Formats: sequence, C-alpha cells, structure tokens
Amino acid sequence: MERKWLKLGLVLSLLWLLALVGIGSSYRTVESSRLQVEELGYGIDSLRSSFIYDAPYRTKMVERQALDLQLIYALRLQIDAFYQKSWLMPDLNQLLFSTDRFIEQAQAYLDNELAVQKLANTIRQTRTQNTNSEALSNKYFQLSANVFEAMYLSEKANAEIFRHVDKIYQESTTLEPPQRQQLQKVLVDVSQVLSSYAQGSYLVDKLISHDVSNHISALEIDYRTLLHHHLIAAVGLTLLTMAGFLVLLFLAQSNPNSMSNIEIEESDPPVAKPVVSVTSSPKVVEAEPQINFDVMLSSLNGDVESVCMLLEVFVADHADDVNEITRLLTDSPEDAQRKAHSLKGVGGNLGAHKLREAAAKVEAAIQQDISQLSGLLDELNECLTIAIQEAKAFLKENHS
Repeated sequence: MERKWLKLGLVLSLLWLLALVGIGSSYRTVESSRLQVEELGYGIDSLRSSFIYDAPYRTKMVERQALDLQLIYALRLQIDAFYQKSWLMPDLNQLLFSTDRFIEQAQAYLDNELAVQKLANTIRQTRTQNTNSEALSNKYFQLSANVFEAMYLSEKANAEIFRHVDKIYQESTTLEPPQRQQLQKVLVDVSQVLSSYAQGSYLVDKLISHDVSNHISALEIDYRTLLHHHLIAAVGLTLLTMAGFLVLLFLAQSNPNSMSNIEIEESDPPVAKPVVSVTSSPKVVEAEPQINFDVMLSSLNGDVESVCMLLEVFVADHADDVNEITRLLTDSPEDAQRKAHSLKGVGGNLGAHKLREAAAKVEAAIQQDISQLSGLLDELNECLTIAIQEAKAFLKENHS
C-alpha cells in the first residue's frame, strides 16, 4: 500500500480513537450522575418509609430521620455541583426544586418533633426546681399531660387542651413574681409548640405523597435512554470507521505501486487440452508506443526510481511470456490462460493498452475459440516486443 494510504489509515484510526474516548468519557459522566440520582432516591425512600409509623414510634426515630435528611441534603448539593459542570445531561432543575421542597417540609416536621422533646425536658427541669410547692408542681404536671394529649388525641380535643392551658395562665398571675415569670415562659413555649405540632399530620401526609419520587423515576428512564444512545453512537462510529478502512483499501488497490499485485490468479472454468499448431502468417501491428510512462509516473507520485524498479521486474519476468503461453497450450491450457491473464494485468499497470488488449484476446480465445490463437499470439508478441524495448530504453536513460 502506498505511503499516503497508510497515512490516511493512521489519521482515520486516530480520529476513531479520539471520538471513542470522548463517547466513553461522556458515558462515564452520565453514569456517575445516574448513580447519584439513584442514591438520592434511596435516601428519600428510606426517610419516607419512617413516616408511615404512628406518632409514638416516629418520635423515637427523630435522630435517625435527622441523619437521613442530612444525607439527602448532601446528595442534593453533590448532584447540583456535578450537573453544573456537565453539558450532556438530562434536565435536573425540576428534580432539584422538588428535592428542596421535600427537604424544607421534612425539616419543618423534624423541628416540630425536636421542639416537643425540648419542651418536655424544660417542663421536667422546671418542675424539679419547684418541688417545694405542691400546687405549682401540679400545674407543671398538668402542662405535661396537656402536651401529651395534644400529641396523641384527636384534633377535636385540642380546643379543650388550649382552654386548660389558658386557665393555668390565669392562675399563674396569682403567683410570686419569680414563679409567675418562670411558669408563664413555659406556657408561651407550650402554646407555640402545640400550634406548630398541629401541622405535623399535614406535613407527614405531604412527605409521604411528595412527587419527588416521580421525578426520580422519570429521570431514570431518561438516563437509560441517553446511555443507550451512547452505545449506539460507539457502535455506529466503529462501523463507519471500518467502512472508511474498506474505502481506503479499495482506493489503494486501484492505484498500486508495485508489481506484487499484478499477477492475480483467478478461478477460471476448466478448459480442454487441445494441441495447437501456430503456423499461420503473422498479423502486422503498427510500431506505435506501448508503455505510457506518464501514467506510471502519475500513479507513483513522480517516483522515477519506483518506475525503474517496476520496469526491471517487467523485463525480467515477462519478456518470454508469448513463448511460454505457446508451450503451455499443449501441456496445460489452464496455465496458459493464467499466463495471458497475468500479462493483461501487467499491461494495465504499465499503461500499455495495446499490450493489455492483445493479452485479453489471447486469454478469451484459449477459453472460447482456439482457432484464432495463431494470429492473436503474433499480435501479442509484437506488442510485448515493443513494450520490452521501450522499458529497456527508459531504464538505460534513467540509469545513466
């Protein structure tokens, strides 16, 4: 294959490799993003599953829920940062927005739960500080009972609970200033906590039915489709590159630069083995140029040394072809036909069209009508003789 074809093949290989590396890099980026979104979905599902329990059980799971929410928030930040750096990715804006809403609602729920626990500790500590007053201690016990009832009784009981808290507030006005201020502060905390906690059931329902999981499921389909397109692109690119190599191979074979691909043996149908006597009068061929040296130089990019090398091979290997064909007609007609076919190919590569046509006629006559061989062999011999002379003259001129 000529050097320029090798260069083109190398360039094509490099382009294919670079494109394949680009597709592979994009595939890894998309796959990493898909795994992050999938992990976010697992975290959200894990947190949501804890909301299906009744309130007493959820209260014991607050710390674990808080850790799950921190993990979800960290994954959300990671996905956002990764998304901003990637150009080939499904649209994640809707997912990020829905995740933010889920985090806000979950945080509000946890704040309420934590506020209840903090309030319970505050009531207990304050009651402990006032054990010397049985009446005041009973009021703190009543507040604890009210908080407990507000958490676990139906919403219809809330009005009565708030009336009882208000009654305790009225009674606190009769206490000494230090005790009054301490109790009233606890009463304010109780009112605030119970007001916020009343929204707890609403928040739980919103979190369980939140649409963030729907967005994650839709994105998983988009990711799979995008990854599938990457694989199709890689396969298509490879097939296209293979087609390019085949085209280069075809172009290289149609412009040969050596005599190694001149003699191509073909599988021809068997022919009979007749005995031929070449005795007819020779057909006179006009002594006109046979080899087109301009065509040879053009096909070899003006490389005179390569032309000389081919001509030397031609003179050495084909000068006696007509005699060989004549001899083989009796012993092995198939070999004679192949010899004529080889000489036909040589004539084409040398640009010697007359020689090529004469060899083609002999090849066809051996297979179809041997009665015409006598004149055709004389014509072939004349063309070959002139071509050999021209080749020797060119060699002599360019070797001197």
